This record gives sequence, C-alpha cells and structure tokens, in this order.
Amino acid sequence: MHPLERVINSPEPLVLIGNASEDRFPGYSYDVYTRIGKKFYCLDMGGLPVSRGPTKGGKVYHTVAELPDDRGDLAVIWVHPKTASGAVDLAHEAGCKRVWFSFGTGHPKAVARARELGMDVVEIGRCPVLYLEDKPAAACKVHTLMVKASGLYRRPPQTDPAAKRREQL
Repeated sequence: MHPLERVINSPEPLVLIGNASEDRFPGYSYDVYTRIGKKFYCLDMGGLPVSRGPTKGGKVYHTVAELPDDRGDLAVIWVHPKTASGAVDLAHEAGCKRVWFSFGTGHPKAVARARELGMDVVEIGRCPVLYLEDKPAAACKVHTLMVKASGLYRRPPQTDPAAKRREQL
C-alpha cells in the first residue's frame, strides 16, 4: 500500500482548508468526501457561507473555534501559494500535526512554516482524492489514469518544496 493511501484512508477526520475569496474552494474534494462518507470539516479562509461545487449548501466553518473537537490531526490545504502560510497557521491552531499541500499550494515559505511549527509535511502537490480507496468511479477518472500510467502514482511522497513540480502531467 502506498503511504499516501494510508494517510488519506485513515478513519480519522481531516480538516480541509480552502479560500473562496481566492477562488480556491475545494468543491470537488468536498463532494467526493461527502459522497463516500469520509469524515472531514471544511474551513474556508474566505468566509464562504456554505459549500459550492457539486455539493452545494454543505457545512463550511470560518474559524478554528467553530470546528468540532474530533477534527483529527491532518489538514489538507487548497489555497493559493501566497496564503498557504496562513492556512498552515490555521491548521496548527486547529491542532493538526500533519499537512498535505495539494496542487500548487506548497510554497516554500508555507512548508518552512509548517516545519517551524513542528508539523509533518505529508505531501506537496498531489491530490488526496487520487489515493482514496472508495472514491466514486467517475472521480478524477482521466487524471487518475494519467497519474497511474505515468508512474507518478507509485512515487514516494514529495516533501521537498524546491523539487520540480510534479502534480501536473
């Protein structure tokens, strides 16, 4: 089993952090997690009142204080690189000890900030949905096929922010 499969398929809840004011609300991930029953809490830095995308109207939190106590220790970050450090600070405030930077989010300063706070950087660049066991058949179908055919799927987690970007094929 790939290490990223172990991380994302854990029964523990995760905190999904986006920023709708930057047009980076993780609507597709929100939808997939909802459809498969993955326990998660969405924290939007941009103040979005409810989820948008395929699952419209779902619960979205705006502050760490609003989050339920059983939030787990993994944060998945979907924001622009310029605000990724702020998302890391929110994840840390929420008690997260691990962070997964999704597409184009793992700015070197944000990764350094996570490490400065003692957080484990799980991945920089790949979409967590790719590694879900029970994802719907249509979820990321083309992207999943491309990632698997290219050999990227099997590569070890990327934790070096200076490495060549590999999330896009």
